[in-house]
Amino acid sequence: MSELRLALRNNAGAYGYSVMITGALAAVSALNGSPSVGQVFLFLLGAVLSFAAIEMLATRVFTRPMNDSEGTKVIALGSSLNLFSIGLAVGAAALVGLVLPSTAAWLVGGFFASVAYLLTAAVEMSVARRIEEYRDVE
Repeated sequence: MSELRLALRNNAGAYGYSVMITGALAAVSALNGSPSVGQVFLFLLGAVLSFAAIEMLATRVFTRPMNDSEGTKVIALGSSLNLFSIGLAVGAAALVGLVLPSTAAWLVGGFFASVAYLLTAAVEMSVARRIEEYRDVE
């Protein structure tokens, strides 16, 4: 059972992100049709740029380490709340797909989907930490 917990802990964030980015790609596709190969790369570029920008902020331009101090309970609970971050991120990509021209929607859709996911997932982890702190007090 400990191996299963370890596998879940090490893959929870990546799993949620994978589900989200696939859903975001599908949402933009549903609104703009099948992308060209170039538009797929624009989508990927947007997603990667957002991750890089947030990592730069979180690490103060890569001068501070990212601590891995959260306990397994917090990560498990926070990851179980990913429905919110995934849904919000896919909704953000869909909104971008509705309001921007097709090629711009591919770039901006990937960017906003990733930003929405990461920021909302951070809130979910914060909620999970507060719940675990409350449980520890009792």
